[in-house]
Amino acid sequence: MLHTYNDGSILKVITSRELVAIPTWNGQRILDKSHANDIKEAVGNNVQNLDSGYSIIKYKEETAEGKTVISAYLIDGQHRASVIRDFYLTTICEPDFNITVVEKNVETESEAIEYFNKINNVKAQQWRIDPNLLINNYIIALEKVFNKNKKCPLIRPTNVRPYLCSANLREALSNNSRLLKNNNHSIKNFVESVVQYNKEMVTKFSVELTQPNVKDANLKERAILVNFTLAYDTKLKWVHTLLSL
Repeated sequence: MLHTYNDGSILKVITSRELVAIPTWNGQRILDKSHANDIKEAVGNNVQNLDSGYSIIKYKEETAEGKTVISAYLIDGQHRASVIRDFYLTTICEPDFNITVVEKNVETESEAIEYFNKINNVKAQQWRIDPNLLINNYIIALEKVFNKNKKCPLIRPTNVRPYLCSANLREALSNNSRLLKNNNHSIKNFVESVVQYNKEMVTKFSVELTQPNVKDANLKERAILVNFTLAYDTKLKWVHTLLSL
C-alpha cells in the first residue's frame, strides 16, 4: 500500500498478471474494441507504459459452497487491461511488471455504481450509449428504496435468500434491456410497481402460512420477517412482468 485517500480508497502496487486476472465489473461500459485497438497501436510492444490508471472495487460475495469471500473487480481501466491481457496471450515468457491501482471496498452495488460514476464523470445523456449504464440507474433506484437500513440491506452482493443478490438483479435487468427506458419517470414508475408487488407478495405469503404443508415455509417466514420477497422467485420473473406494464 502506497497511500490512503480521503474516501477510504488506497493506492497500491500489483503485478501486471495479477491485474489481467481480475474480472471486469458488470456495471462497466461495454468494451469498445476500437478504443482498445487504438491503445494497442499506440504502445506497441511497450505495454509496460500502461502501468497506471486502474481502479478496483472489492466486496463480499458468496461462493457456490456457501462461503463468503472478498471478490475484486476492475471498475476502471478495462481497455488498457485488455491490451495487456492480449499481449500476454500472444507472446511467450514475457515478465511481469508493476502496476499502480486504486482499490476501494464497497458494501452494495449502489456504492460500486456511485464510485464508478465519480471516477468516470458519467452523465445522464450517456444512458443512451451503453445499456450497462442504464441498468446501473435502475439498480440505484431500487437500492434507495430497499436498502434504507444500512445495517441490513435487502439487495446485497451475496446470494442468500430472502435477500436479493445484486448480480442476479443485474442479470435479470440485462435480459430485459429492451424494456428499459432512459428517463427518470419510467424508472420511478418501475420502482413503485416493485414496491407494490413486494407488498402483495408479503400478504400472499402471510395467508399461505396459515395453511398446513406450505411449500418453502421457512423461506417465506424469513421473507415476511424482513418484509422482502423479491428473491423468492430465483428467476426473477417479476422484473419482466413489471417492466412490461
